Amino acid sequence: MMHNLSEDTLPWYKQFWPWFLILLPLTVVIASVITFIIAQNNKPSLVSGNYYKEGLAINSNKKLEETAKKLGLTATISTNSTAITLQLANLENQPAQILVKLRHATISQHDQSLSLVKIADGIYQSPFILPKQGKWYISINDPTHTWEIKSVSYLSNK
Repeated sequence: MMHNLSEDTLPWYKQFWPWFLILLPLTVVIASVITFIIAQNNKPSLVSGNYYKEGLAINSNKKLEETAKKLGLTATISTNSTAITLQLANLENQPAQILVKLRHATISQHDQSLSLVKIADGIYQSPFILPKQGKWYISINDPTHTWEIKSVSYLSNK
């Protein structure tokens, strides 16, 4: 018995499988180009632009924190919809103002440096609107930078 094999008379570019096999890697290339464009247009912000200098200054910052511990300084921060209040305990020579840096954990555009004014014995306050609730790195200094209190806290307007 003899079988006749039928030959395919269609050219390759009119058949399904070559185009299907070409389409697979072409899809990956297009998706990669789109991903690259999105990444270039939405660059992540650096939480700290001076991370190298901050890394070098760690030892001096530790000394400031140790000074605050030796003085027995403690601080309590509270926020509401219009102000931030700092209650500072165990500080003998209370300056007229206290410097507070608030750094958001992930969004550097929300970082703020505030100068809180003394309104009562050990209580400092400043007008403040919390840009975003969440995790914040808090740094509290006196104006002469002789001590520093650092903390991580979840701040909200409640």
